[in-house]
Amino acid sequence: MDFSDTPEEAAFRAEVRAFLDANAEPKSETRTVYPVSYGSPDMLPLARAWQRKKAEAGLVGLSWPKQYGGRALPQIYQIIFDQEQSNYLVPHSVFDIGLGMCIPTMMTFATEEQKTRFVGPAVRGEEIWCQLFSEPAAGSDVAALQTRSVKDGDDWVINGQKIWTSGAHFSDWGVLVTRSD
Repeated sequence: MDFSDTPEEAAFRAEVRAFLDANAEPKSETRTVYPVSYGSPDMLPLARAWQRKKAEAGLVGLSWPKQYGGRALPQIYQIIFDQEQSNYLVPHSVFDIGLGMCIPTMMTFATEEQKTRFVGPAVRGEEIWCQLFSEPAAGSDVAALQTRSVKDGDDWVINGQKIWTSGAHFSDWGVLVTRSD
């Protein structure tokens, strides 16, 4: 099996390297970890600024439709970007849950009005999302979730308990994971 880049993928890889060379410090033998840690008070503004730079360069949501800030490229382009970025010192991403799970779910199930309101700010790093998932008896095992949501007219009634959510303390929005019919 040949794992070489196609000419188009190679051109994209060169584009990504040029962006990273211009905007980030390469890892070295003496510096392999970004100097600002995940829990540091300085982390969030740096992560937001890095996300905004990537978005302005068209390097976020690469496989997403163009109308939502993506490029409508095959998923391999995201893999190429991630491979290349891993060679640079960049802020820890607080956007992984939102851009990896919450916003793709929204793009599948939300109204056009909701997509217009929420996708762009998440892509640009203006809003952070978390996933309200873990429960006392289930941890993060989706098959063991007990929190229920029941439709009551135009509302949903939630019954259950969540115990912790990674990144909730700095998130603007969250997707609540429950059982329903």
